[in-house]
Amino acid sequence: MPESITAQAPYALSLPGNSRETGSLHFWENLELFPDGIQRCFWISGVNEDDTRGNHAHWQESQVIVAVAGSIQLEIYSAQGKVYNFELHSPEQAVFIPPLNWLVARFSPDSVLLGMSDRAFSEDDYIRDLDYFGKLQERNK
Repeated sequence: MPESITAQAPYALSLPGNSRETGSLHFWENLELFPDGIQRCFWISGVNEDDTRGNHAHWQESQVIVAVAGSIQLEIYSAQGKVYNFELHSPEQAVFIPPLNWLVARFSPDSVLLGMSDRAFSEDDYIRDLDYFGKLQERNK
């Protein structure tokens, strides 16, 4: 694993925008994080309060996660064994998740998660086995 990838940590960021009487507009444009732009967007809704989503990591893909409705708790495990916790409760908040970070997302009722990725979907990029990811953590501690 290249050190430059495994050394990156997730972090929160504020999305630019403005609010008026007629509503709020927020957006994300960041060519430093995604030099080739957003390659894929996805959204997740209708998740039962007791269920989790994510439950995987990526080899190469980076993502920016936004709660466009409701609140979403993110628990992120790095390849070095660190745990990061974030709560998104406003569409002007986001979290950047670099590769090799295991994500567990918990949803409040009626929440909607928007994900923006720097890569097109590829099943080969997913790490879906938590035991295997644990072995990666052991090697990187």
